[in-house]
Amino acid sequence: MATTTKSVDASLWWDPFSLLLTDLENASLSSDLPPNLAKKLKENRGWFVDTVSRFKSPNQKSKEALNSETVKIGDRQLTIQPELKEKALRISSYLALDEVQTYILVERTLKDKNLGADSIVQEYLHVILLQYYMERQCLLKCTRRILMHALYVGTGSKEGQIIREEVLKLISDGLERKSISLLEDLLSSSHPEQMGILSGTCNFGKLAISTEALHYSHHAQIQLLLILVETLDLEILLQMVHDEMPFRNGFSVFTLTDVQEMDALISSFNVFELKDSGPLILAWAVFLCLISSLPGKEESNVLMEIDHVGYVRQAFEAESLNYFLEILQSDILKESDGPVAGYRSVLRTFISAFIASYEINLQMGDSTLNLILEILYKIYRGEESLCIQFWDKESFIDGPIRCLLCNLEGEFPFRTVELVRLLSSLCEGTWPAECVYNFLDKSVGISSLFEISSDSLVDNVSQIVETHLPVQVPGVEGLLIPSKTRGHVLKMIGGNTALVRWEYTQSGVLVLLLRLGQDLYPDKSEEIFLTLDLLCRMVSFNTDVCFSLMETGSLLHVPETGMTATLEKNVWAVEIICTLVRNLSPNSNSAALMSMGVKILGKLLKCSPSHVSAAALKANIFDLVLETSIRDIGSNSSSSGSWLLSGKLAKMLLIDCEQNDNDHPLAISVLDFTMQLVETGLEDDSLLALIVFSLQYVLVSHEYWKYKVKYVRWKITLKVLEVMKKCILSVAYYERLGNIIQDMLLCDSSIHGTLFRIICTTKQSLENLYVSRLFELMEIEGLQLAIGSVLDILFIMLSKFSKDVSSSLSVFHQAVLSCTTKPVPVVDAVTSLISYFRSPAIQVGAARVLSVLLIMADYLQQYLVGSACLRLDDKQITDLRHSISYILLKQSVCNEDLFVATVNVLTSAAHYQPAFLVDVFGAKESTDVQDSNVDSLKQTAKEAGSQGSKNSSLVDALLHYVDRANDLINNNPRILLNILNLIKALWQGAAQYTQILSVLRSSENFWKQLSNTISLIAGIKDPPLENLTQTGGLNLAYKYRCQSAILEIILYEMFLQKKLSHAESLVKHTAESKDRIENAVNIEKSKATKDIVSSWCESSVLGNLIKSYSSCEYDNEKYFRAKVAASLFTVHVMGRLATNDSGTLSISLLQKILVISKKLSCLPAFPELLAQYSQRGYSEGKELKTLILSDLYYQLQGEFEGRKIAPGAFKELHQYLVESKFLQTYHHKYDDDLFATSKDVFLFDLERLRADMGLDMWDCSEWKASKTIAETMLHCMRDANSMILLSSSKHSALKALISVLTVYEDDSTERKTIVGKIPDRLVLSCIDHICQCFYATVESLAPILDVSEDILCFLAAQAELLLHLMRSAHKSLSLHACTLVLKTSGSGLKVLSDLRQSITDVNTTMELLLMLVLSTLEFTCLNSPLGGVTDMESVEDLAKISNATIVLLPIFCNYITTAEHCTLSLTIMDFILRSFLTPDTWFPIIQTHLELQHVILKLHDKNSFASIPILLKFFLTLARVKGGAVMLLNSGFLTSLRVLFSEYLDGGSSSSINGEGSISNSSDKIEKPQHIWGLGLAVVTAMIQSLGDSSTCTDIVDNVIPYFFSEKAYMISYYLNAPDFPSDDPDKKRPRAQRTQTSLAALEETEHTLMLMCVLAKHWNSWVKAMKEMDSQLREKSIHLLAFISRGTQHHGESAIRGAPLLCPPTLKEDFDLCKKAPFIKSKNGWFALSPLGCVSKQKFTAVSTALITKDQANTVPTYFSDAIALQIYRITFLILKFLSLQAEGATRRAEEVGFVDLAHFPELPMPEILHGLQDQAIAIVTELCEANKSDRVHSEIKGVCCLLLQIMEMALHLELCVLQICGIRPVLGRVEDFSKDLKLLIRATEGHAFLKASMKSLKHIVSFVYPRLLQSEGFM
Repeated sequence: MATTTKSVDASLWWDPFSLLLTDLENASLSSDLPPNLAKKLKENRGWFVDTVSRFKSPNQKSKEALNSETVKIGDRQLTIQPELKEKALRISSYLALDEVQTYILVERTLKDKNLGADSIVQEYLHVILLQYYMERQCLLKCTRRILMHALYVGTGSKEGQIIREEVLKLISDGLERKSISLLEDLLSSSHPEQMGILSGTCNFGKLAISTEALHYSHHAQIQLLLILVETLDLEILLQMVHDEMPFRNGFSVFTLTDVQEMDALISSFNVFELKDSGPLILAWAVFLCLISSLPGKEESNVLMEIDHVGYVRQAFEAESLNYFLEILQSDILKESDGPVAGYRSVLRTFISAFIASYEINLQMGDSTLNLILEILYKIYRGEESLCIQFWDKESFIDGPIRCLLCNLEGEFPFRTVELVRLLSSLCEGTWPAECVYNFLDKSVGISSLFEISSDSLVDNVSQIVETHLPVQVPGVEGLLIPSKTRGHVLKMIGGNTALVRWEYTQSGVLVLLLRLGQDLYPDKSEEIFLTLDLLCRMVSFNTDVCFSLMETGSLLHVPETGMTATLEKNVWAVEIICTLVRNLSPNSNSAALMSMGVKILGKLLKCSPSHVSAAALKANIFDLVLETSIRDIGSNSSSSGSWLLSGKLAKMLLIDCEQNDNDHPLAISVLDFTMQLVETGLEDDSLLALIVFSLQYVLVSHEYWKYKVKYVRWKITLKVLEVMKKCILSVAYYERLGNIIQDMLLCDSSIHGTLFRIICTTKQSLENLYVSRLFELMEIEGLQLAIGSVLDILFIMLSKFSKDVSSSLSVFHQAVLSCTTKPVPVVDAVTSLISYFRSPAIQVGAARVLSVLLIMADYLQQYLVGSACLRLDDKQITDLRHSISYILLKQSVCNEDLFVATVNVLTSAAHYQPAFLVDVFGAKESTDVQDSNVDSLKQTAKEAGSQGSKNSSLVDALLHYVDRANDLINNNPRILLNILNLIKALWQGAAQYTQILSVLRSSENFWKQLSNTISLIAGIKDPPLENLTQTGGLNLAYKYRCQSAILEIILYEMFLQKKLSHAESLVKHTAESKDRIENAVNIEKSKATKDIVSSWCESSVLGNLIKSYSSCEYDNEKYFRAKVAASLFTVHVMGRLATNDSGTLSISLLQKILVISKKLSCLPAFPELLAQYSQRGYSEGKELKTLILSDLYYQLQGEFEGRKIAPGAFKELHQYLVESKFLQTYHHKYDDDLFATSKDVFLFDLERLRADMGLDMWDCSEWKASKTIAETMLHCMRDANSMILLSSSKHSALKALISVLTVYEDDSTERKTIVGKIPDRLVLSCIDHICQCFYATVESLAPILDVSEDILCFLAAQAELLLHLMRSAHKSLSLHACTLVLKTSGSGLKVLSDLRQSITDVNTTMELLLMLVLSTLEFTCLNSPLGGVTDMESVEDLAKISNATIVLLPIFCNYITTAEHCTLSLTIMDFILRSFLTPDTWFPIIQTHLELQHVILKLHDKNSFASIPILLKFFLTLARVKGGAVMLLNSGFLTSLRVLFSEYLDGGSSSSINGEGSISNSSDKIEKPQHIWGLGLAVVTAMIQSLGDSSTCTDIVDNVIPYFFSEKAYMISYYLNAPDFPSDDPDKKRPRAQRTQTSLAALEETEHTLMLMCVLAKHWNSWVKAMKEMDSQLREKSIHLLAFISRGTQHHGESAIRGAPLLCPPTLKEDFDLCKKAPFIKSKNGWFALSPLGCVSKQKFTAVSTALITKDQANTVPTYFSDAIALQIYRITFLILKFLSLQAEGATRRAEEVGFVDLAHFPELPMPEILHGLQDQAIAIVTELCEANKSDRVHSEIKGVCCLLLQIMEMALHLELCVLQICGIRPVLGRVEDFSKDLKLLIRATEGHAFLKASMKSLKHIVSFVYPRLLQSEGFM
């Protein structure tokens, strides 16, 4: 007797997991678990860890426990019921489950299901089985739900603490390990023996209660059935029947014994009890039938005894054929892991065998036939391989089905539906579609009902009849079978009515189209539906069919058929379909018909865009109405509300989505058609209405529609986004529609809202979809594709529509940048999506959008008022940083586009959002470095090091690619370029990225790798571009861009180091501690980049770089060939259009060519050719225009092949075509990363041109023969693109190299070191090479009609490099090098001067070349011996240079006429005329080519005031030649000069000149008039001197004296005013305001004034007559100025005077340059000693320094500028003395004439003391200079000063003699002694200086008169 109570293990108990799963699913994922649920999880933790392994196997202990009355399980107790115990023990064996656990399961199940204990065994067994497996499944789902909940809340949220702890505990308890072990056990286990497969009481199919389980169970059954059917090997039997092979000799795998055994098994099946056996029985019947039909069947009694017909009857009673149809209609095959074609092939073989075995009745309404046709339709539709086999005549398997098809075709068109349906399924694929079309098109007869009469029956035996009247083709009104046509009776229908097959050939396609167009109720006709389906599938699969269908209308011969309508070629089929679509009523069937019809129109539209679009829009198939025409809409009008949407179309779209599940959703078809119309370039109101409908209705509302097939929603989403993208890209190409579409896209918030609902999500939200049971995988994939598409759209819109922002932001831009955009801001969304690694396409799109957002936020910040959302929180930044690091380190190989897009994000941030980039890099920058003190600088350096080491993942990634630079530049230069662009951007913003740059600089190999990359590639010669593929050419361009980027990085580093050194020099002047300063400023100091360039200079690297970069890859011939090829194509198309054959050309391209054709016909040459051809009778029946176009084509073909067109009419037409803007319409900006940081590069848009031509379809059309012409054009354009890319990249590298060399040498100049200098030998060799390259580039320009901007830019860069090298080695340039450069520059200027009128971009290149010419001329003079050209050693080189300048003169005469180059050209011409050529050489050229009057008019150009001094200098050079003076006089120069003076002098005279006739103290106020005044006077002076004593000269003198000395007397007076000399008395101070400040320019003006006075004074009669009493004032002012100068006697060693005698600080740039140079006279006497005191810069003047000079100032160091001031003073002295001497000579002559001296009217002369001061200065200075320069070689400037001073001394003695004689006085004795002593020293010092011999002789002569006995007494006579 069993004990009352027994205990078992507590772990056997479990609470129902189905209830726990319900609680878990109801719990919110966004919050933590409720307490009661958390408690349940803890209680069941063991079950969650062990999962189903806690369901134990049967054991003896549990079995014995059930024998007791109660069983104790832990704290729970079971009361054992005997009836349940028996059930539990039995079921335990089935389930292999512990007996106690089985009892618990049985008890719960019977209670929950209300099943009595006496229920039948099978029922309760089935229920308990289900319950057990449900418990197991719910347990597993509970574990999954717990894990999913924890993943959802993540680790950063404060919520979800309980669930996280629970999951961590499960994992620590071994959940993962135990789950894996359990899975391995389950996979290795076997099912219980009692579990059947397809039958039996315990078959596993009964366990399937869920949809998913039922689905898989049914799937398994079907697979098993198909396996069994395939095992019968019906294919072999069909072949044996086909070959009439006996069974015994066949290849069947079965023997007769096998057949008997299988038959015995199958005969035991009951099809009514086992449904799956019916199809198997039917297959067995077919198998037996085929065997029994083989030859020799009588030999086998076994086969004869088997009744296969009984099997067939049994199978048909069970409707077994329907089971096969159910298989095909289900989704099981589609979701199969294996190929669907394999399963369908088995069914195809079976049906073919069935048709071969049994006769198929073609009677109308035969259900078996319809069923077989339906099965065939399902088998073949969608399986191209099976369709190909069907149309293969060698395929015997499809033979029976082909026979069935032919039988159906025999009754066409009487019986159409079955035939069309079967053909529709058989046209899957290109070749099958062609076969179907040909099968229909080549139909050999027409079938119709016919009443047979005795006279119509021709042959009763063969059933041949003949009609005596025309017979109408069924369903086609007006299409008649002609009388006398014979036919064959197919079958009798009833009475005398028979179905006759007439011997009348007509295209079946045509018949179908005719029936299609004549059906009055298309939406209710199955035939219409099937016909459209067939046409739609054929045109979808085969382009040839599209063209054939377009030609169908031309196949119908109207007179033969009796039809009255005229069918137009190419349009008829289109019109039929348009009419059908237009007349459809809104219902589900009509929606399906419209979808197919629109899809057909879309396919046909590609064949003939112009014809099809015109027909479709004319029919208004969508019933769209545009309320406002395009022409009435302004550019600023809103699109909203201007269109009336079609209610019919909108309704049909909704009906189609809700009720139809076909393969062609209407929405997709409409959107496709819209997109294709946009692609054609059509601009029409209907298209605009369709676009608005698509975007404002479909896009906005489609997500709210109801869908019968839910995945269609995402298909529509993707398609409408594709339409939107196409519209955005087309905006730039539309003339009228573009602005309207753009306005709609930017202003319609509903469109924006739709886009944001798709894109504004996060990575976490997308990840959660994968663990949610509510979303299927297809939905998630659809969403991902939509997100990627929207990202592309946003990128394009932001890129294309953000640069035209006017006064305010559009609605779109505000929404994109707003922080309130829902569901999350755009910036947050794209930042998060970069981390979504499930979809690289989304990552790429998000990165591109983020890049452009960073850029846009920068240049739109003026419009943003705090709504911009670019700041991310720490978590977002951290996630982004980690994702970018992973991408940089892992994705460069597997996903290059993602890598590039990610790097571009960083590059954009570096350029435009520094704070964002610093956050991403993880380095906190100090933004105010300049204001930080030394201590903070030290701290920043320390922080930079620590931060760099801690947050260096991104920097390490950059360094990783820098280390691989040598490999990347050869294998993947695109990757390297993007990395280098990022590094370059960091250097460009160095102030914000000091920490990042510190880490980069501190890298051991950073600079070394960059340098090595340049060094390794510098010596490698590039392969010819012709030998490279398109990818190879692009990679070569990338290589040059990489080199450019490296050079720019080096450039920026050199510049930073230079600035750092400059800052160091400034800081050293402060009172800071020297040690502290050095420690602070040396933080970043480095000589690495300078050492790199120095090493390049010392090696061959720099030379190789220069030679590589300076060769121009731009070949104008390639560009010209592309234009000629385009002209060839254009003319060929014109010929086609003349025959009304527009082919597949888009409407936009068609319009372009028509415009060109019209303009071509209007050229004078075209009517000329028409007249010639007509006169000579060339037409031969052809139209003359077509003939001319044909001849023009062959002329152009000859030009393309190298045979030039002879001058004439064809040449004129050719030039027009080449110069036309056809190709420019296909220029587009190259947007790839190759030029991300450079100027825009424009290439030919080959993809758009190819699409506009529809070139891919030419092989299927009549244009196939023309394809070579188009391909040739595209090939030439592709070559031009490659050339432009390479040339632009090389140009970028060349510009970078020039900048590096400039900074490198500029830096060395500032430091005054010999390091940092390019070796002269290298410079000279490079100059020679560059000149060759430059000349080659210039030569390529000469024969071209127009020149690209790219080649001009490259030419400018070559000139710039040449100019830099010339300046670098200017001290060592040979005359040969100068001659070469001069010739090279001249050749460029000559060619560019011819292009100047047509090319506006040539000005920069011209300016550089002009500067190069000027510098070359200057360097030529500089390097000649003693600084003069006349002393050149090489006469031959001098002649070459002179010849080169002669050639240039006419060019410069031409350049002067343009404002941009006038100044430089005049400067160069003036330099050439003065320094290189004699007047006899240059004057005839100038006289011939110079438009002097035009040049003189430039004096009055108020926009070019700066060029007036240069003009006057040129006129001065011209005036020094008599012929030039005459030219100036005849051209009205004097009049123009008066106007000039009145404009610039009189206008300011009232404010500048005080009451005393002098000009106010500020020389700045008269700075402009000074230059103009002095140079103007100089020109007049030179003219008078050149004209001599001619009457013309006298007239000029008589005119200018009153003008200058009366009208402009105030100017003369000002420049003769003498400054106040400081007093020698220290107690006598003069007011500061009385002191005068002057300038070197003002002194030069004084010189020019005195020169004019001297020249005019020589004309004594005119002077006296005009001046009268005014000359006295001039003499007085001159004497006062002379007195001021004479007081400048300063001897070496004497004490300095108290104040600077003359304040003359530097004012111009040239003055400051002279201040930096050493003095050239180096005298310590006279004004050479005084001038340095007053030459202090303006900036250093203070109130103190303008009073008395300080001790330091007394010791001011002389400079070149101070010597120039002193020399200018002595030139003025010489001219004053000369003027006074002329006055004295005039008075002397007058005295001689009258016989006495009129002392009252004798001119004023300076006092002897004044003259003595001048004599003393001259003696002191000349003596000093002669003693200091004892050698034979004395500098020319010193020689000039000595001669000038001796002349001054001589004239001073002359005037002294005059004064002594007139006044009757004798020299003072003391003066005689002093003069004697000084003269003695002078004579001794000048001995040995031959250049002073003549001057000393003349001086001694005058001394002998002033001091008669002095020379004799001293022994100098």
